[in-house]
Amino acid sequence: MRAKRRLQPGLQLALGFLGVITIGTLLLLLPISQNEGENLKAIDALFISTSAVCVTGLTPVDISVTLSPFGTTVMMLLIQIGGLGYAVIAVIIIRLTSGKLDLSSRNLLRDSFGADHRVRVWKLFFTAIAVTFTAELIGAILLFIGFSGHGYSLGRTIYLALFHSVSAFNNAGFDLFSTSLMSWNDSALVLVTIALLIVSGGLGFLLYTDLIALVTKRKKVSLHTKIVLSTTLLLIVTGTVLFYFILPDIDLKNAFFQSVTTRTAGYFSYDQTTLPPAGVILTIVLMFIGASPGSTGGGVKTTSIFTALKATFSLLLGRKTTAFRREISNESVMKAFFVIIISVLLLAVATLILSMTDPEFTSDKLLYEAVSAYATVGLTMGVTPYISFAGKIVLIILMFLGRVGFMTIISAFASRKSSQVNLIEEKIIIG
Repeated sequence: MRAKRRLQPGLQLALGFLGVITIGTLLLLLPISQNEGENLKAIDALFISTSAVCVTGLTPVDISVTLSPFGTTVMMLLIQIGGLGYAVIAVIIIRLTSGKLDLSSRNLLRDSFGADHRVRVWKLFFTAIAVTFTAELIGAILLFIGFSGHGYSLGRTIYLALFHSVSAFNNAGFDLFSTSLMSWNDSALVLVTIALLIVSGGLGFLLYTDLIALVTKRKKVSLHTKIVLSTTLLLIVTGTVLFYFILPDIDLKNAFFQSVTTRTAGYFSYDQTTLPPAGVILTIVLMFIGASPGSTGGGVKTTSIFTALKATFSLLLGRKTTAFRREISNESVMKAFFVIIISVLLLAVATLILSMTDPEFTSDKLLYEAVSAYATVGLTMGVTPYISFAGKIVLIILMFLGRVGFMTIISAFASRKSSQVNLIEEKIIIG
C-alpha cells in the first residue's frame, strides 16, 4: 500500500489562503453582511475577500457604505487571518483539537513566516501572537483617543479604533471613512499611530524574535535584523524628504505618512489622483519594495532589494557580497534576483493585459494599480472602482500571488531533490 503523499508546505499555505478567501466571499454575499438597499456582486465579494485575506486594501466599492457592521467585522477577521497567516490560525485549531503538531504542521508554520529550519517554530509562533495583539491593543487605545470628540457614539468610536488598528498593523489599509484618512490629515495622533502600526507590522516577526533574544539572552542581533532595520529606516527617511519636496502643499507629517503607507499599507491622507508624475514614480518604487520578510506586508521585500543592490555593487568592484561584516550567501543573492526579476516580468505582463481590458485608463495608472495589488498595498489612483470584470480578475490574481505565490514556488523548488547530471561549465558573453 502506497504511503500518502503530503502536499508541500508552501502549496498547503496557498490552498489554505484560497479556502479562507472562498469562505470570506460567501460570508460577504450574505444579506446580513450588506446594508439595506445594497446588492454586492459576486465578483466584488470575491475581490474584497481576496483583498482582505491578502491584506491589500483595494476595493471596487465603498465598504463603509456597502457593508453592514457584520460585514465589516467579517472583513476584520479576514484581515487578521491574512496578516497572521493562515498557518498560524491552522496551528491554533490543531492545538486546540488534538494538542499535537506533527512535522508537516511545523514546516507549514515555518514556511508561513518565511523562516528556515534553524528557527524554533514555537518561539516564533508565540512571538507573532504576542506582538500582534499587543500592538493592536495599544493602537486601538491611541486611535480611540484620536477618534473621540468627533460626533461618534462610544460604541462606534471603539469599533472604529479597533477596526483601523487591526487593518493598520496587518498592513491592509481598509478604512471606514470613504476617503481613507484625508479627513484626518491634521491629526498628528491618528496619522502617527497608524504609521507606527504599519511599520510595526511590516518589520516581520523574525525580527521581534531576534530582538527578544537580544534582551533576554544577550544574543547578537542577526544580519537579517540589521538589514531590515537599516533599510526600513533609510526608505522611510528618504521617502519622507522626497515626498515633502515633490508633492505640492504637503506638510512634514503627511509626507512622512505617505512614505510609510506606500510600503504596503494602502491608507492615504493625500489624494493619490492628484500625484504629479514624480510622485507617481516614487510611490510605485516604494510599493514595489514593500515590507520585510515574515511580516504582514507585501512587496519584493526590503531584504531582497538590499541584497540585490549589494550584490550588484560587489560584482562591479570584484568583491564578495558582504554586509555588516558578514558574507551574504550566493543562495540568498540568487533568490533576491529571482524574486525581483519574476516580479518585474509579472507586473509587465499584468499591465499589458490591463491596458487591453481597460484601455480607457492611462498606462501609468494601470501600472500603479498593478503594483499596488501585487505588493498588497491598496493605494489607488481611482482605477479599481471603475475597472472591468476582466481587470478585476487580473488584480485578484496579482493580490493572491503577491501574498503567497513566491513562497509556494521557492519552497516547492527548495524541497525537491535535484536529479540533474553535472555538466561541463562554459562561460557565455554577457552585456
